[in-house]
Amino acid sequence: MDNNNKTSVSQNTGLWHKLALNKGTNSLSLRMLSYILICSTLLALIITLIQLRYDYKQDVEVIEESIDQIEVSFLQPIAASLWNLDEEQVEVQIEGIMNLPNMQYVLVKEILGSSEVPLLARGRSADHYDLSQEFELIYQGEMVGKLFVAASLEQVYQRLWQKAILILVSQTIKTLVVSIGILFIIYYIIVRHLNTIVDYTRNLDLDNLGAPLKLDASGKPRNDELGELVNTLNQMTQKIDHEFAQKLKATEQLAHERDFSATVINASNAVIVTLDNQLNVLTANPAGVMLTGFHQDELVGQNWLSVFIDNDMREKIENDLRQLRVIQDQELTLTDQANNKYTLLWTFVPFYEGNHVSRMIAFGYDVTPLKRVENEIKKLNDELEQKVQSRTERLEESNLQLASAFDKLKNAQQSLVEAEKMASLGGLVAGVAHEINTPIGISVTAASYLQEQSNQLKKNIESGKLSRKLMEKLIENLNQSTELLLNNLRRASDLISSFKQVAVDQSSEACYTFNLNENVNQVITSLGHKIRRSGCEIVVDCPSDLELYSFPGSFTQIYSNLILNSVKHGFEDWDGEKRINISIQKENDQLHIDYHDSGRGVDSDIAQRIFDPFVTSKRGQGGSGLGTHIVYNLVVQLLKGHIAFDSQSGEGVHFSIRIPYQAQKAD
Repeated sequence: MDNNNKTSVSQNTGLWHKLALNKGTNSLSLRMLSYILICSTLLALIITLIQLRYDYKQDVEVIEESIDQIEVSFLQPIAASLWNLDEEQVEVQIEGIMNLPNMQYVLVKEILGSSEVPLLARGRSADHYDLSQEFELIYQGEMVGKLFVAASLEQVYQRLWQKAILILVSQTIKTLVVSIGILFIIYYIIVRHLNTIVDYTRNLDLDNLGAPLKLDASGKPRNDELGELVNTLNQMTQKIDHEFAQKLKATEQLAHERDFSATVINASNAVIVTLDNQLNVLTANPAGVMLTGFHQDELVGQNWLSVFIDNDMREKIENDLRQLRVIQDQELTLTDQANNKYTLLWTFVPFYEGNHVSRMIAFGYDVTPLKRVENEIKKLNDELEQKVQSRTERLEESNLQLASAFDKLKNAQQSLVEAEKMASLGGLVAGVAHEINTPIGISVTAASYLQEQSNQLKKNIESGKLSRKLMEKLIENLNQSTELLLNNLRRASDLISSFKQVAVDQSSEACYTFNLNENVNQVITSLGHKIRRSGCEIVVDCPSDLELYSFPGSFTQIYSNLILNSVKHGFEDWDGEKRINISIQKENDQLHIDYHDSGRGVDSDIAQRIFDPFVTSKRGQGGSGLGTHIVYNLVVQLLKGHIAFDSQSGEGVHFSIRIPYQAQKAD
């Protein structure tokens, strides 16, 4: 019995050593064990948290149900006891509430006048409670006090903590046992066969491949992934044997290609020279030998700088060549022994043996014919540059003349703009003078007449000829003159007020966020009497929650002028439909106000000047002609928007207003 135990322990110890992580070795088995433990632990933690969360909700719901039960079972008895001033009974009922699970604090307050006075309290008071609720104590329809109850979750947290420890310990033990069992299964199914494959690969002799690899002693083929790996490894060894044979053939082919390359180099027109690290010539192809005029034996051993380039070009290339690096497209000149001058384009490529440069290979291309062509092209370019310079000078002179003419044109344009401004100002002043002249003139006449009547009254009094009839007539004349004077002065005052509004003083009105729907409906309400008297209907299409940060008074003035114009000019003596449609919508980053009435419209001669000051179809009938001009100035100058007008006679008017949309004040 003891021998069997020793044998089992010895086998398990040997297996553990095979699974263990040796120094400097990353064991696949232990990594798999680590991953299994990590995944299992995370899963156990997640399940534990879910279970604890569920239990916590259940416990809290039980406590909340207890608090709800207090409202059903205790409120009415406590209210009755409090009404009867039975403090002993109230105390007994509070004790009953405190006996409920998890109750922490109970307080009964008595209502005395308008204040709440604490009456009885049980339990531990605190600044903050986990669960709390206050009930009103009502007896026969009258509130006699208040009941405050609070519950603690300390026992709930303690139960959850104990349960969490128990779950985590049991899950950890179960996870550890299952993981070790899985690890041993993986070893017997996978890892030990991988060790066999590693040993075979480590002892593989490429010169003598020997027998193919087999995992089982029986020699039966495996149909799993390890069998595929063994088959792949055996195929790889066969390929290696085949590659060695191919390499031998490639070596022979390389020798043939070397001979071919030597033939190409010798037959090339380009100069190909091999140099050592000191830039001495090692080999040169026939093109290089012919270019210098030396024999092959005389050329070998000479310095490349002294043979293939002129003396004045050596400093240009020598320092770069000494660094034994790649040099491309260096244009150098060479004078042969017969004083013939050539231009060659040189490229130098280092040849490495290992990490060191053993030699340099120089490739020279004779570009002498191309250089001649280049010189001719350069000469033509120089001539062309002279022509371009001459034409450029003429163009600059023309540009100066154009600039002078442009400055004169700008001055003329500025003069025209100023003249147009003065003409507009003159027209505006003339219009104001024309409109105000009539009421002021009538007022002066009325005042003069009043003065004459006053003088006549004075004379009659002094002469003693004042009679009742004369006095009644005088009073009647005075009343008529006074009424005429007052009406015309009021007319002049209204004209001056309207004229002042044309300037649109931006600093005179507050700017804040307001509701557009409420704004337009306030205007309609304020004009209700005139609207009802005209018999027209106003339909507003505006979202109830649409707000804008702007000048609400200006919008009120715009709506008022448009509606009053429709009532006075569009619907007066009009037998057709009397309807005004106002649509206010937000479109992207703009606010669109669409105003349309179904009145008589505007004649074409007035429509063209609808926004000019003092343009009206009621001249001499109370129309000042400033309403649409004020609307235009408010939209364009104050609100930085755009207004468009369209009208056909008999088809009403249409105003389209677009202004930038801003819901709140920008920071």
